[in-house]
Amino acid sequence: MLDLKKVAKQIKEEGLYTFIYNEMRETAGKGELSEEEVLRLLKEEPKFLQDYKILNTQSEISNIQIAQQEILDTDPPECKKLKEQINKNREELIKLEPYENRPDSMLYAVWIGSVTIFLIFVIHNLIVLYTFWYENHPIPVYASYVAVSVLGYLYYRKRIKDHFSKHTLFKQIEKETKELINRGIEKRCLSRSKIYE
Repeated sequence: MLDLKKVAKQIKEEGLYTFIYNEMRETAGKGELSEEEVLRLLKEEPKFLQDYKILNTQSEISNIQIAQQEILDTDPPECKKLKEQINKNREELIKLEPYENRPDSMLYAVWIGSVTIFLIFVIHNLIVLYTFWYENHPIPVYASYVAVSVLGYLYYRKRIKDHFSKHTLFKQIEKETKELINRGIEKRCLSRSKIYE
């Protein structure tokens, strides 16, 4: 959950995002862009926002820019409850941030496949170096390789399913938080300037 105005300002002014700004200039066909033009391109071209998020993730910067909402004694009960829920959702979104995007099944396949192949390699070396099982008991040896491969595949399926479920939860909480923010602004519980960090 990002404040697009803040994102536009960062892309224009901060060196970390220079390559995104340069791509935006190329797309617009201009030498320099105003913050408003950067903001417009962010809304029109989802690729730029995606690049921004990826760069933040790689730089260990959170893409959850919602500020912790201060709960005042003078707040009406409805506003207190709304702010408490936003704060709770904010914490959940930060925890679930690695699952913001749908799972990259290729990444999981490479990671889990590498571990599976390494385990088969270790088992093979132990059997060759310390036993005569290949000569005396070849079926259990090859069965162990099949078992490790099946376990690797089942673990891969479990990780993908887990990622999908956390991704779905992230999207639900994100949607709910946006609705809470809009309701808070409408009921004057929240100030626009204090929603984002």
